Amino acid sequence: MQKSIRVNEAQLLYLASKAKLDCTLSGLLWKRRDDTGKWQLRWCALYQNLLFYYENDSCAKPSGVALLEGSYCERIVATGSGSSAKSRSDVDKQVSICTPTPPMHFILRKRKKMYA
Repeated sequence: MQKSIRVNEAQLLYLASKAKLDCTLSGLLWKRRDDTGKWQLRWCALYQNLLFYYENDSCAKPSGVALLEGSYCERIVATGSGSSAKSRSDVDKQVSICTPTPPMHFILRKRKKMYA
């Protein structure tokens, strides 16, 4: 696994513009940094092994980028016995993407479910 990558701002902005046009997947994800612990709703675009995240879908410049090399994805499993069938099916569709450096977590889930 590659430990570091060197890229300048012009290259990153070029890749971000390609991501907005030619992305594999795009949409809203919840993002949490391990250092702050705060959750933020961000619009994301996946391009190759780069996940660009933006304040919203109309922003031209990304707020940041996550290199997905060495990342892993896990399905979120609900705990507790009092869940309704609808809320259980919502949880079945939730996944977490965890990046190694810097530690970030991205979660696909409904807005009303996210409290931290």
